[in-house]
Amino acid sequence: MRTTAALLFAASLAAQLPPVPVPPENPITPAKAILGKLLFWEEQMSSNNRVACGSCHTFAAGGGDLRRAVHPGNDGVAPSPDDSFGSPGIVRSDANNDYLPDPRFGLQAQVTRRASPSMLTAAWFPELFWDGRARSTFVDPSTGQVAIALGGALENQALAPLVAGDEMAHDARTWSQAAQKLAVVVPMALATNLPPDMAAAVAGGATYPGLFAAAFGTPTITPARIAFALATYQRTLVPNQTPWDLFQAGNPAAMTPQQVNGMNVFNGPGRCNLCHTPGLFSDRQFRNLGLRPIAQDNGRQAVTGLIADRGRFKVPSLRNVGLRPSFMHTGQFTNVGQVFGFYLNGGGPNLDNKDPLLVPLNVPPQAANDLINFVSNALTDPRVAAGVFPFDRPTLASERIPPNGLLYGPASPGTGGLLPLMLAGVPANVGNQDFKVGVANARGAAPAVFLIALQPAAGQFLGVNVNVALGAELHVPVVLGGPPGVAGAGFGSLRVGLPAEPGLAGLTLFTQWWVWDAGVAAGAASSRGAEIAFF
Repeated sequence: MRTTAALLFAASLAAQLPPVPVPPENPITPAKAILGKLLFWEEQMSSNNRVACGSCHTFAAGGGDLRRAVHPGNDGVAPSPDDSFGSPGIVRSDANNDYLPDPRFGLQAQVTRRASPSMLTAAWFPELFWDGRARSTFVDPSTGQVAIALGGALENQALAPLVAGDEMAHDARTWSQAAQKLAVVVPMALATNLPPDMAAAVAGGATYPGLFAAAFGTPTITPARIAFALATYQRTLVPNQTPWDLFQAGNPAAMTPQQVNGMNVFNGPGRCNLCHTPGLFSDRQFRNLGLRPIAQDNGRQAVTGLIADRGRFKVPSLRNVGLRPSFMHTGQFTNVGQVFGFYLNGGGPNLDNKDPLLVPLNVPPQAANDLINFVSNALTDPRVAAGVFPFDRPTLASERIPPNGLLYGPASPGTGGLLPLMLAGVPANVGNQDFKVGVANARGAAPAVFLIALQPAAGQFLGVNVNVALGAELHVPVVLGGPPGVAGAGFGSLRVGLPAEPGLAGLTLFTQWWVWDAGVAAGAASSRGAEIAFF
């Protein structure tokens, strides 16, 4: 007699993950794939050297973001009902890459209004982003010519963050500026613990022009070639060794009896398979779950202009979803159990254009637990969870350097009792043409000075906290922006390209901002100190 597991195996044998689609205009090659892997983890792709593609899409989060930050929504107030949870991106900077306060986030990292979707199965979707605005036809942004007629959504998606002001770019950044920067930086200068294939690719003084020549035949770096390389790398990430995949391949012991029962619930009373079709575990459609009022985010409608698409968002793949720390385009749920509870009750309460497939479910507690077990564990590729090839990655500089830098010592308050904020999070790698330090939360339009010394200190001068050794320090004067005299409205930048001088590596400077402030008795305020370590 055939076992239940064997019967289930026989019934679903044809449902495995299909081969990765590859557009003929961008065939996969080893040289292009390793270039794409380098670019995906290259923080120097951003305008502040702190954000890589892999900052928001990491394997430990199932291809999403381990971080979860609040976006205050349309009302600009947090907490409030229209809040969502997205990815921290770049601190806003103007077209010259000088710090510029953002109306929502000030001079803190901006947060995307939607959670980062997983990139692990992106290659199988004909349109990408939650709203599908990355279309199938890829047009070369430099020439305006069609470079991929069909199947180029991944190429379109890959380029967008490079010029997005809340993700990787300063205001008005162009794709050409991003490409030009790659021509002069040292590959992977910021990362440590490079996987073997990445370390081999950059060994011996490799340059990006040389790596592009190996991948494309000539050293020219263009936005389209960046997109082609990034998309190629992502097409090599095939998470098809889950317990479910092994079960489908004929190993009835690959899933536990509870997971087998959970799969049966998934395809039966749970109705999950109606939208999350086994194989990819998505039907690649856009649906409205009734999650939020459409006025908060109209989703697919903003792309197509169709009233029928209001409030619709992409149905994501459930592969590796058990690794994710947040769920839905809003990021509002933090575990699979919460998501199932949402569907158990028939989805969200907002009925306008809500998908008719969403109905209350009759799933008893043990069956629900088995279903959650199946989705959380049987759809996780152990290579993704362990971070082993091809799902390996380096350590990024932004994981070693805190957002505002390596700070120490106390600050002294200025007008309104506010403490000037040191902004020293940009990595000080030699040759960094985008290096800068900044100050925020100071008195508007006040004169300030940036102090640089070779030693730290702890004490006071004229009643103001001092964190650098005075006597041989360097003073760099800066007049802050912001409305004159307004508490907390003052901000400024000191931007300077660091010479590509290897002898600077290992040098540590100790720095601090002083702000001349007529609103306090001492006449000045100061920031915390910041160590700037060259490497």
